[in-house]
Amino acid sequence: MFSLYEQLKSLLQKRAYVINYLMINSIHFLNFKAFQDFSIVLKDFNILTGPNNNGKSTILDGLRVLHSAYRFASRYNPKIINSPFGSAQYGYEIPSSSIPIILDNIQTDFNTSEPSTIKFKFDQGKVLSLYFHPEYPIYLFFDTPNKAPLTSSSFRKEFPLNISIVPTLGPFEVEEELLDLNYVKRWYGSRRSPRMFRSYWFYNLGDFAQFKSQVESTWPGMSILQPERKTGFSKELVMFFEENRMLREICWAGFGFQIWLQLLTHINNSKGADIMIVDEPEIYLHPDLQHKILDLLKKLNAKVILATHSVEIINSVEPTEVLLIDKKNKSAKRISDLLGLQSVSNILGSGQNIQLTRLARGKKILFVEGLDLRLLRRLSKICKFDDLFASGELTVIPIEGFTQHDKIIHTNWAFTKVLGEEIKIAILLDRDYRAEEELDSVLRKLSEEISLVHILKKKEIENYFIIPTAIQKVIEQKLEERIVAGTILQNPDIDISKLLDIIAEQLKADTKTQIVAHKAKANQKSAKDISTTITESSTKFEDDWTNPLFRFSVICGKSFFSLLNSHLQEYYKLSISYSKISNYIKLADLDNDITEFLIKLNAFKANS
Repeated sequence: MFSLYEQLKSLLQKRAYVINYLMINSIHFLNFKAFQDFSIVLKDFNILTGPNNNGKSTILDGLRVLHSAYRFASRYNPKIINSPFGSAQYGYEIPSSSIPIILDNIQTDFNTSEPSTIKFKFDQGKVLSLYFHPEYPIYLFFDTPNKAPLTSSSFRKEFPLNISIVPTLGPFEVEEELLDLNYVKRWYGSRRSPRMFRSYWFYNLGDFAQFKSQVESTWPGMSILQPERKTGFSKELVMFFEENRMLREICWAGFGFQIWLQLLTHINNSKGADIMIVDEPEIYLHPDLQHKILDLLKKLNAKVILATHSVEIINSVEPTEVLLIDKKNKSAKRISDLLGLQSVSNILGSGQNIQLTRLARGKKILFVEGLDLRLLRRLSKICKFDDLFASGELTVIPIEGFTQHDKIIHTNWAFTKVLGEEIKIAILLDRDYRAEEELDSVLRKLSEEISLVHILKKKEIENYFIIPTAIQKVIEQKLEERIVAGTILQNPDIDISKLLDIIAEQLKADTKTQIVAHKAKANQKSAKDISTTITESSTKFEDDWTNPLFRFSVICGKSFFSLLNSHLQEYYKLSISYSKISNYIKLADLDNDITEFLIKLNAFKANS
């Protein structure tokens, strides 16, 4: 029988892949179209939303410009440019004919006293900057910690970008002539693509069999035939779809099917892309198809940036994947929870209840204490359960502490009455300072009514981040950053193990008092004298305290990190976070009880 660790390691090996490309981490706009001064920080999956005329299109236009400028620059050697916007540096002059947006009045509120700029920050501290001004050429400059690239090949190697763009789509043209191949290559990622759908597939018949199979698997009852000339030597192309054995030209298909064909084509055309940009894919699509397109995008090995007004799409992703765009602010606001997602839904004019909609769709609830989901999500990523909390299949509801567990027993009845269907429930509770007797009683009671019950072996979820090796690496990284910045001259020698033990000792007295008190309370009905219980519990605690694993399990995790950051701030002017620590936690560092819970929760989510 394989251990939990071996099971999880096997899963990791199946999901492993090598990332060998460059990712955009953030974009900063100055005096560019809707944005006077605006920045956006990007993650792997980004849903841009907000009212009309607030900047979503400006962000996508910036990415379109980067795509086109990069395609031009990657064919030529960079040269020294004496621009009016700074000192002489290597870069490119980008012809306006290569830019896919209208350049008239590109400055915010017609401000021509300074250039319009877009700065794209990538991994490894690399930057690409675009400068626009009506009196000067368009400039593309680069900044890299490595040696400056002086040839087109070294530029491509330093900035290996592969961007794919799905534009806003519309219905097909009724008639389409076969277009020039180079014209199709240049413009298929633009809003002109519906006019050249047949031409695209005429030139890409090698991929058509796979496309045909995708159409048939995602839209049951429909099939598609490859394009052909209307007559032997005609320039006009025709392309038929088949429904219930009836052949019709694709211009006679419903608009939803026409859009779906184009979305599948663009996704097929973007194989190998590391950045995928999608503009309002929901147009004409039924909610079921909107969910399908999300599933297809999430399976891509690419950073996705999708602009939408669809509440269906917003309600199908994790709150942290949604960014609210408002040009009146300095930056995009990343949503943190379902309450924030509900606010976005209200801003978009929807009266939809986000939690009830998700619950009705997934029919599974996970109850957690307080803000535990934020940290639980990080632990699940360490275990490579990246999609455990994705797609809305699992509705996570916070409860206010351990004592609320009795109310959860009645939840299934309540939701069954509201939704008319049985709801499956899972619950994750902190151990706190409770004695084994109390925990066993609660576990038995809950397990009779609830599908999955788990009580943490450690005091609270924050304790699973008290991993000395990971904490040490974060502190070393922070100190190295300060050395590079010149704020300190050398790396101070910090004994991390000693420091963590000192902080744990500060929490010892209160921890001991709480544990002994809970033990005495749990044994009130036993024949043993309470003073004997207290003495025995105190002695056992002192014996166990000599083990670091015990110390870091029973102390208050929140208080531990608060004291640690106070010390680091006072002596070294730095602080650390759970997110930074999680970057250095390995699977083998995690306790079996948390990996066991995540495995069970993944199975709970998967079972219908």
